[in-house]
Amino acid sequence: MDGNNGKKAWSVLKPLLKVGFTILALWLVYTKVDIAALQRLWKEANPWWLGPAVTAFVICQLVTSVRLLHFFHNIGLPISARSNFRLYLLGMFYNLFLPGGIGGDGYKIIVLKQRYPFTTRKEVFSAVFFDRLSGLWALCLLVALFSTVLPRIQQYSRWILPAVAVGTVIYYGVLRRFFKKISQHFVRIHLIALGTQLLQLVTVAFILKALGCSASYWPYFVIFLASSLASLFPFSIGGLGAREVVIVWGATTLGLDKDLAVSISLSFYIITMTMALTAIPVLFRKEQVQPEAASEQTTNA
Repeated sequence: MDGNNGKKAWSVLKPLLKVGFTILALWLVYTKVDIAALQRLWKEANPWWLGPAVTAFVICQLVTSVRLLHFFHNIGLPISARSNFRLYLLGMFYNLFLPGGIGGDGYKIIVLKQRYPFTTRKEVFSAVFFDRLSGLWALCLLVALFSTVLPRIQQYSRWILPAVAVGTVIYYGVLRRFFKKISQHFVRIHLIALGTQLLQLVTVAFILKALGCSASYWPYFVIFLASSLASLFPFSIGGLGAREVVIVWGATTLGLDKDLAVSISLSFYIITMTMALTAIPVLFRKEQVQPEAASEQTTNA
C-alpha cells in the first residue's frame, strides 16, 4: 500500500516539478535577454524562410522515425513504416503536452508490448533507449567536429575528438556484446542518426536566415547542438527552458547575440510543437499496428 501511495504521489509530483523547473529556467532566461529585442526580431523576420525551415524539420522527423523503425525491426517487430510514424508522432505529443505520466517513450513501449506480446518489455525498451542513444552519439560527434573550427573552444578539440572516438568504440563493443540484435546495421543506423542532426541544423540555418542573421552560423550551430543535449534530460516540458538556459550560457561564452540565440531556440520549439499537434487526429482513433509478412520485415530491417 505504501508503495502504491508512493507511486501515486510521484505521478502527481513529477509533472509539478517539470512545470516548476520549466518556469524557473524561462525566468532565468528572461533576466538575461532583452524581450523588446526578441519581439523586434520576430516582427522583422522574413516569413518566406520559415517555410523551408518547417519543411526541413518535417523531413528530419521522418528520417528520425526511420531510424527508430530500424531498431524495431532489429528486435523482430513487424511494424509498418506508416504505423511507426504515427506512433512516433504520438510520442512527440506525449512529451510536449503531457509532461507527467509515462511520457512519449513509455507510451511507445506500452503500445508495442500490447500489440506484439511475443516480444519482451526489455527488448522494446532497448530499441527505444538505443534509438535515443544513437541520436546522442550523433550530437556528440558533431559538437566534437565543430569544436575544431571555433577559436574559443578549438584548444579543447584535441581532447574532445579522441574522447568521442574512444566512446564510439566502447559504445559499439557494449552493443555487440550485450545487445546483439540491437547492434544490427550499426553503421547504417548511425549514419541516419547523423543525418537527422544535420537536418536539424538545416532547420536552424533557415531560422537564422529568417531572423536576418548576417554573422557566421557555425557558433550558433554549436550552441544549438549543446542545448539539444540538455533537452534530452526529462527535467522540463519538452526541453523548454533547459534548452534556452544552455543557449544563453553558450551565447555568453562565445560572445554571440543572446537575443538571436534564444529566438532560434524558441522558433525551433514552436515548429516542434506545431508538428506534435498533428498527432491529435490519431488520439481520437485506436492506434493500429498492423503486422506485416515476415519476408517484408526481413527486407525492411
